[in-house]
Amino acid sequence: MNKLNIFLILVLSFTTIAVAQVGIGTTNPQETLHVSGVNSTVRVDGLNSSSHSRNLGGSSNYNVMVNSEGTLTLGKQSGELLSVSNLSSPVVVQTQPDSDLNAEELYTRNFVLEERALVIITYYVAIDFKTYDGTNMIDDGRAKVAHNYFFLGDGTNADTTKSYGMTSVVYSNVNCDTATGYIYNSRSMTIALEAGTHSIHLQGAVFGGGLNTDAAFSASFGNGDRLDIQAIYL
Repeated sequence: MNKLNIFLILVLSFTTIAVAQVGIGTTNPQETLHVSGVNSTVRVDGLNSSSHSRNLGGSSNYNVMVNSEGTLTLGKQSGELLSVSNLSSPVVVQTQPDSDLNAEELYTRNFVLEERALVIITYYVAIDFKTYDGTNMIDDGRAKVAHNYFFLGDGTNADTTKSYGMTSVVYSNVNCDTATGYIYNSRSMTIALEAGTHSIHLQGAVFGGGLNTDAAFSASFGNGDRLDIQAIYL
């Protein structure tokens, strides 16, 4: 056999090996690597509890992720990202005569996602309705409306083109100056977000709706509030 024939045989052999499908537990593999058999498993020592910090051992199972390069690794554990009381002092928002929605930012809080996740955002905030100057209880019988909602941001700037978690409360009182206590707005919602730094920009708002001057009022947001953020990594 001459050298050319030997070379061609070697080339064909390597080509066959390069495109071969490998079967484990099967003589008819359908993929590049095909593991067959009832309850068959694949073991990667680099993902065990002694080799990977995200594998905490025990009887728990952990999600295996694949990145853009096709590399397998363990995913970040789902859980709580933030649970805080945010308002160090109440924020007062006042209506104005002949106005519609008047809003103020109550606070901004940042959080970081290491991977793509479903993010559960829950907030509640106390609201105290008073007259426009904040000195008296409301007793004019007119309905007062206060809203809470939030914008998402990049850790610095809010995207104000879309609001999330809108919830509202209506308050009214007539011929009584002893009504006291707080009313609460609360909301929980789930949003899919990509990895990176994100921010919550919670807003407090009151609705004037073309009120007369004597019907103007204020709403004090605070004196009892909480923000909880949880991530379910996908």
